[in-house]
Amino acid sequence: MFRYERWHRPSRDADETDRERLAALVLTRQRRIYVMLAVMAGVFAVLAWRLFYWQVLERDTVLAMRPLTRVQPAEQAPRGTIRDRNGYLLAIDTTRYNIGVSPNLISDPEALAAEIAPLIGRSEDELKTLLTRDDPYVRIASMAPYTVGHTLANMETPAFVIEPVILRSHPNGTLAAHVLGFVNLDRQGYGLERTFADWLEGSAIVCEPPTCRVVSDVVAEEVKLGPRVFMPTRDGVDLVLTIDRTIQFMAEQELQAAIELYGAESGTILVLDPKSGDVLAMANWPTYDPDNYANVPSERFINPAISEQYEPGSTFKVITVASALDAEAIAPDMVFNDTGAIEVGGRIIKNWDEKGRGIVNLRQILGYSLNTATAWINTQLGVERFLAYVDAFGFGKPTGIGMPEEAAGTVKRPGDGLWHPSDLGTNAFGQGIAVTPIQMVRAFAAVINGGNLVRPRLIRAVVDHGRILEFEPQVDGHPISPFTAHYMQTLLADAVELETRTALIDGYRIGGKTGTAQVPIPGGYHKEDTIASFIGYAPVDDPQFVILVKLDKPKGEFRWGSQSAAPTFQRLARRVLTYLNIPPDRLRLSRR
Repeated sequence: MFRYERWHRPSRDADETDRERLAALVLTRQRRIYVMLAVMAGVFAVLAWRLFYWQVLERDTVLAMRPLTRVQPAEQAPRGTIRDRNGYLLAIDTTRYNIGVSPNLISDPEALAAEIAPLIGRSEDELKTLLTRDDPYVRIASMAPYTVGHTLANMETPAFVIEPVILRSHPNGTLAAHVLGFVNLDRQGYGLERTFADWLEGSAIVCEPPTCRVVSDVVAEEVKLGPRVFMPTRDGVDLVLTIDRTIQFMAEQELQAAIELYGAESGTILVLDPKSGDVLAMANWPTYDPDNYANVPSERFINPAISEQYEPGSTFKVITVASALDAEAIAPDMVFNDTGAIEVGGRIIKNWDEKGRGIVNLRQILGYSLNTATAWINTQLGVERFLAYVDAFGFGKPTGIGMPEEAAGTVKRPGDGLWHPSDLGTNAFGQGIAVTPIQMVRAFAAVINGGNLVRPRLIRAVVDHGRILEFEPQVDGHPISPFTAHYMQTLLADAVELETRTALIDGYRIGGKTGTAQVPIPGGYHKEDTIASFIGYAPVDDPQFVILVKLDKPKGEFRWGSQSAAPTFQRLARRVLTYLNIPPDRLRLSRR
């Protein structure tokens, strides 16, 4: 049974006890807050003191302990090198620096300006103004050389911000500029830098026989190429060209000398190995400096040796005669009665001097460079067969040398609206047909190398991350038989000895053909301007090289190929024979 107890109000003593306990609790909490605030104030005081201590009292010590500079990582991947056939460097990546500063980190702007002014090529006053600006970052130098960036990176100041920029550098200056090309800041290229950009930047290469063979599948630490030993690029592919640095230098030197000596506007020299198609030298004038391309008009970047079409003139007579002999349209012992003029397709064709030579043979036809006789030979060959041989020699289409903007040349044909029956006569001596220098020297090489139309090439091998891959010569056809080629090889030597003595070299028998082509203008041809050329080879019995010399608009008596291009060939060929260590004929032939 529940018991009910009556509720009653607490006494006054109990109420006072509760108030005392509550007051004590509040006081305790207040003391704790005061303690926490005091501790926090102490911590902040210590931090403030340390900050003042290191930033004011010990500022110099802090600066000495900080990293010397802020060096940004390079944004561009490195490219492989380009080397000549003997391993000498032609193009390589180099590092330049954009230099900036943070003015708020400079303790003594005047002293720093005095120290770095000679390094970056600016005045002390100009630098002092830049170093005291109220900006977080100020650029003080662009594209500074590696030595400058390295020096500034090691100076005792944290103010510098150094940004590396990878640029393409050419250790030999303008040498082979039109072959190598360049890479601009957007990594867009010209020349071989454009054609083989993917390889140079490290793309895998598929080596398929018979065009390519693996010389060494071992990833080598060092590569020996001729007399040179070099370390292969790890992040890219090294290109090994067919160009010989020394022969290239000789060709450029002789070309520039000829331009100046004969008053020509421009010119091209090509040196080709007629058996392999290797381009040993490809020289053009005017040229340019690929390390300073920004100051050059863009049309200068185009390679005239592969992109510029011209009428070859009498050098084309070699193709006409070889074709007619091979087709048996004429016999090696043929003769022609040269009266000084002949009519072909309704047009009267005359010799260059408008004179007749009477009864002449093939040696005289080529030696005296007779337009009339060559035009007659082409009438014996006929339009259809002539154009078939023109095609077989590779005219009217790119050679496949593997460079951008290669021209195809121009060959007129019946039915195209351009052909006229008289073209059969004028084409025979290189008028009314347009070729490129690389087409012309390639076709000439086929005439004296056994009849093989070898594809001209600029890439000899690649070093793919240490693996050596070599490319084989490619034969694109056989326009004439070995018998015809052998006969032409001797015939061209006889022709040079007959009339072009300016090309002869003591101790060596050489062969070749001059050319003097009129320059086309609207409505006809210029009365004075010519393109003087000569294509020759040596030694005659075993050609080791063929040289094309082309001079545009030489002045006065030098407008004739025999007076300007032929002597230029002689000077260059003599140097190449010495460089290649080819003994004079008498000594060389006595060893057989």
